[in-house]
Amino acid sequence: MPTRPGKTHRLSSPATRSATRMERLVAELFRAHWRAVAADLSKGVDIAKNYEDCFFASSRRERLRMAGRYYAPARAAKLSKASIDEVLHLSDAWLAAFRDYADHNCLEGRQLRKELRQLVAAEYVAVSWLSPDPFGRPRQEVTTVSALPDVSVLYGDVYEITASGFSRGAYLRVCKSVAEPFGESERLETMAGIENDFFANAASDGEPEGKWHINFLHSEDPRVIEADVKLGGDEKRGPVLEVRGSSSSKMPRT
Repeated sequence: MPTRPGKTHRLSSPATRSATRMERLVAELFRAHWRAVAADLSKGVDIAKNYEDCFFASSRRERLRMAGRYYAPARAAKLSKASIDEVLHLSDAWLAAFRDYADHNCLEGRQLRKELRQLVAAEYVAVSWLSPDPFGRPRQEVTTVSALPDVSVLYGDVYEITASGFSRGAYLRVCKSVAEPFGESERLETMAGIENDFFANAASDGEPEGKWHINFLHSEDPRVIEADVKLGGDEKRGPVLEVRGSSSSKMPRT
């Protein structure tokens, strides 16, 4: 596989310092979310079935399996009681990038809380930046940190954040919101789902076949899937082609 474009963001160990105001807020929202999940599970709500279409995989069967593991009752109960250090460890694959994003966009107060609540409640978090940027702006101006799926907008999908509008390409990093490592088969299934979702939504947006390529990159961080989304050409596609499914994990747009 090609090499990754840059190092994944990391936080310094929270055990060596006091938590920042943002980190305390992340912990508060994280625990509140998983308490609500645990409460629904205890009432018999089938959360895995309700949210299986939010997971990236090559088939519905695989999505249901992923959702069942992610929303297992014992796991939800454990996460609802996580210490602040544990929450920061489980969030640091995306939290440092979000801190930079929030600083650059001057997020604070209710808006900051709203975006963090969406991130801790999402199944995945995407960090992406346009590359090359059509207007020549520096990376910090074109970097976004998005919940996947992003329910706050009409189209909160991988295609939308990397290839729509004026985009000529983008780098993409995807991790689980609770950023645990991807197992080998889980990684391949997730890449297949990302690819299927991207091309289904590109097609429904009127993009011709072959306009875009997704090259999945090697990442040293087992919690992260990285990709280079480029306009079509002679570039080789990533290894996800080996496990690509026949249907998208999200409904195409109408």
